[in-house]
This record gives sequence, C-alpha cells and structure tokens, in this order.
Amino acid sequence: MSTARTIRSNRWKLAALVTVGGLALSGCGSRPGASEGGGKAKDAGGVVNMVMAPDPVWKWMEDQGIKQEMEEAAKIQVLTSSSWDEFGVYAGGHADVVSAASYEVPELEKQTGEPATIFGKFNSDRSILAVPKNSTAKDICDLKGKKIVTHSAVSITIMWGVYAKEFCGLDLRAGGGDYELVVTDPQNAAGLIARGDADAGLLLPDFSIPQLSSGDLKPLYDSKSVSQIYAEKFSSDPQETTHPQNNVFVARKAWVEKNPDEAAFLIKVWDRGVQEWAKNKDKIIEAYPEDFAAETPGEKKFIKDWLNNTYDWFVPTTYLDEAWVKSETELFDLMKKTGFVKDDVPTPDFTVLPKS
Repeated sequence: MSTARTIRSNRWKLAALVTVGGLALSGCGSRPGASEGGGKAKDAGGVVNMVMAPDPVWKWMEDQGIKQEMEEAAKIQVLTSSSWDEFGVYAGGHADVVSAASYEVPELEKQTGEPATIFGKFNSDRSILAVPKNSTAKDICDLKGKKIVTHSAVSITIMWGVYAKEFCGLDLRAGGGDYELVVTDPQNAAGLIARGDADAGLLLPDFSIPQLSSGDLKPLYDSKSVSQIYAEKFSSDPQETTHPQNNVFVARKAWVEKNPDEAAFLIKVWDRGVQEWAKNKDKIIEAYPEDFAAETPGEKKFIKDWLNNTYDWFVPTTYLDEAWVKSETELFDLMKKTGFVKDDVPTPDFTVLPKS
C-alpha cells in the first residue's frame, strides 16, 4: 500500500542564486537544497533546483513574467536545468526535483539509494499505438511478431507492455518477447512506420503530426491514449483520465520534509502554469510550436484539434488529493499482476500538499 502524507508549509525564506555545474540554468551560485546523503537533506534556503525537459508552459510562465512575480512575492526561486536525461541528472545528485513517470519512481529510488516521494502531477500518458494506413491490424494483439518502434525501452513502452499482457497474453519488451521492439528518437518514430521500416509504433502525437495529419498513419483504439485506455479498462474511476502520469514531480522524501515551503511553492507555480494552459492553449502553441513539433499552419491546426477533441494530456491541477493518490496506486497493482513490477517492490510514496 502507498503512503500519502499531508505536509504543511511553516515559513517563507529569502531567495538565493544557485547553479548546477555543467548544466544550463536560469541562475548562478551554490546548491543549498542538495542531499547530504544518508537520508538527510540540506535546508534549501529559498531555492528549488529542478531538472526538466523543455516545456512550453514553463516558457510561457517565464516570458509572461508570471514566474518572476510569484518568486518575488514568495521570496523563493525556482531554478531549472534543461535536459532530456532528467532521470540521470537527478540520480546524479544535480537536482532537488525531477519530473518522471510515476511508475519509474521505484527505479529512481534504486538508482539513488534514497526514498523518494511524489508531491505533484503535470502530464498524463498521451502515447498512442499507430500503424500504416493500409495495415489490417486492429489492436496490439494483431501485431504479434511485428516490428514496433518506440522512443524508450521503458517509459511509455511499459504501459503498452501491460496492455499486451492483459489484452492478449503477449510479451512486449526490449530484447525479447513476442514483438520486435525498435528504440529511436521520438521525432523519428512515425517516419519509420510511414517509410515501411516498422509495422507499428508507440507514438507521441505531437511528435507525429505530419504522418498523422496526412493520413499516412492511422491510430488504433480510436486514437485513445494510454491514459484514456487505462481509465476505460482498468481504473475504478473511468471519468478520470489523468492516470497513469508520465510527469509527476518527484523529490527525495527527506528534501520535501526538510523544505515544505519550497515544495509547496513549486507546485503552486506549476498549478498556475496549468491554469495558464487551460486559458491560453492556442497562444502557447503559437508561441512555442517547436515544443509541439508543429511547423506549418496546418500542423498547428492539427495539434490544436487533437488537444481540444482527442486528448489533452495537461492536468487541470497539479495538486494531489487522497482520492487521486488511491487511483494512481491502482496502477502498481496492475503492473505487479502483469509482471512489470516485482511483488516485493513497495508502491511509491505520495505527499499531499495543501493549496496555498
């Protein structure tokens, strides 16, 4: 069973400037929030170091001056390092907070040797399964023995592996199983299928716009994402389509307990971010089309339509509550049932922060 705790903020602190050596950051100085090891954490001193992949909502918050206004009011600063290897940067001790899939947290704890806690949410799993337009495949079961392209041997592939096991009794994994899994960059995956170099793909729709919008590829499962399928087939709350999470906010448990103000502020800033997204979605896409792999007006129109009518993977709030935590932990029972998580691996810890 998971553990969910409520931690209340008790103080505001003065801001400081810090940097992580060798990483691109929005500030400079020392890292007061780093772990001391042995389950201990340093006082963050009013600074949060977070590693994250490039994100359009964060860019919008910075460019509109919203993040800076909130930092000045709270006397707390959030410094971000931009990296596609978020897992490695955090595991190497170069960040206080990382965004990761909720089901990756047990491995994160294993790599760092320190207990971690999930204390906020952001993006659900938007990946889809797609095939060439002339394919006769109707679902993942029809693709047994076929070449399937993905951008990671873990991440989204884990959940599609769970579905293959549950729906067909088949094994989808790297280095064996009932499928030939090919790992490539997310921006190349759809092109490989369209050229006939793969039979299907686990795709991110925003990295597959040309092939999807042209009709060269057709999504299976009525274009439903992993999260939509999970809600429909497995969740105790079918109306809740924010499970599983591809991006939750994770930190060492000791860091959150030592620095409740900083943890609460980070979630507050990101919660403002998803509110901005809800109000200004089209403007954000127009401002940062590169983050949606949308270059032409037609491609921008396609992704806007997908987000409005097929699936929007941004959560309505970054705050956790007990009901949401209960639903998310059901995922780990399913992963254990299908053999993707060992029975003795504990379910991740969750910290429910109060809205401030």
